[in-house]
Amino acid sequence: GSIGGVGGVGLGGGGLGGGGLPNAMQQHIKIAPAPNLPEAARVALARLLPVALTAAVREIVSPVVERSVTIACMTTRELVLKDFAVEPDAARLRKAAHLMVSSLAGSLALVTCREPLKASVASQLRALLQQAGVVPPAEPQALEQAVQAATVDNLELGCSLIESAATERAVRDIDEALAAAVLARQKHRDKHGPAGQPFFDPAYLQGRFPGALPESLRPRPGHLAPAPQRIYDDFASLPRAPPPPPGAPPAFAAQRSQFGAPPP
Repeated sequence: GSIGGVGGVGLGGGGLGGGGLPNAMQQHIKIAPAPNLPEAARVALARLLPVALTAAVREIVSPVVERSVTIACMTTRELVLKDFAVEPDAARLRKAAHLMVSSLAGSLALVTCREPLKASVASQLRALLQQAGVVPPAEPQALEQAVQAATVDNLELGCSLIESAATERAVRDIDEALAAAVLARQKHRDKHGPAGQPFFDPAYLQGRFPGALPESLRPRPGHLAPAPQRIYDDFASLPRAPPPPPGAPPAFAAQRSQFGAPPP
């Protein structure tokens, strides 16, 4: 279902520090039936899962967002400054940059966070159940199976929060990275008017691309041609990265230690 109600609670100190985020999560939590689990243990699981999920998100969100946003912003900045070097309209430049950077940062955050988040949620949940005095049932594996099932069933909720944090931060950061380019276009417009002499961003010549680009990829005066413009527009309709199928090996196993998860 939608997690719009959760997305409104910040991932900063305020939302995660107090009870705001676990409380907002509670209505979205899914707990599958577990016939071998005593009802008291199942109730405790449902109560403690939002707390575990919040703690796990809080634990890994900073490094995941930092890495995803840095890569997405560097890539986006290089490409839009090249593609829009002769685009006089700062709004077109910013719109294309926002579409690209939010899609890239969100997708990178999703695929990077899944495995460490899964390990962290399960670990936090086991510790919380132990602290709450939940005694393993007659069949000890029943509690572990319930922990694993609850973690997997609710992983997308935590992933969505991290994805949202990455996209919001990426849009802010790319605006900062493009501030000089936006100002240059505004000054040109103020000086020459909308129909004045063609705009050319001198920063483009300082990049790595100009000399090596084939003619077909070099910017031409005026707005970006429809075909390359469509590439930016299509970022808005890219599907979210799907979760890996059950039993698939961790896609980012090598990075687990970076986020505090135990090695596989």
